[in-house]
Amino acid sequence: AFLTVGGRWDANSAFGEAFNTAFYPKVSLSVMPTEAFGWENYTFSTVRVRGAIGRSGLQPSAFDKFTTFSPLPSAEGPGVSPANLGNDALQPEVSTEWEAGAELGLFNDRASVDFTYWNRTVSDAIVARQFPVTGGFIATQADNIGELTAWGLEIGARGSLIQTPNLSVNLFATGSFLREKITDMG
Repeated sequence: AFLTVGGRWDANSAFGEAFNTAFYPKVSLSVMPTEAFGWENYTFSTVRVRGAIGRSGLQPSAFDKFTTFSPLPSAEGPGVSPANLGNDALQPEVSTEWEAGAELGLFNDRASVDFTYWNRTVSDAIVARQFPVTGGFIATQADNIGELTAWGLEIGARGSLIQTPNLSVNLFATGSFLREKITDMG
């Protein structure tokens, strides 16, 4: 059995003043019953079952929290025009994902099949939000207003057709399916 436990702690100057730090934990477990229980045989030479859950974050761009202005040259004197409508309340976009899968080695590992199912929810999605331009700012503002969900399947197969000292022929095939949905736009 293989167990991995970890985490990441982020403090980023791109976060708004109301947000301090973020912690992203993760844990994964992988078990090989073929080795642990002596299940090895010619048909199933390797069996690995695995699962994981964790969080990760996406920070805003470096200057998204700041309201900025652009210089505006004029015949009547210098000036400024609105550029970026900052958002001092920005937080990281947080993604929570879990996955489960299995790997099967067949015929003394001359062939293998790999299968993974995963499920992800993104909260506080950073969305470019348009505010009324009557305030002077025509650019969008980064804002934490969304939630997205997604799930997918990944399947892979590999086979060694010919294996000699001078020649080897291997076939690989992969396939995946992804379903994403916006579940909340604030």
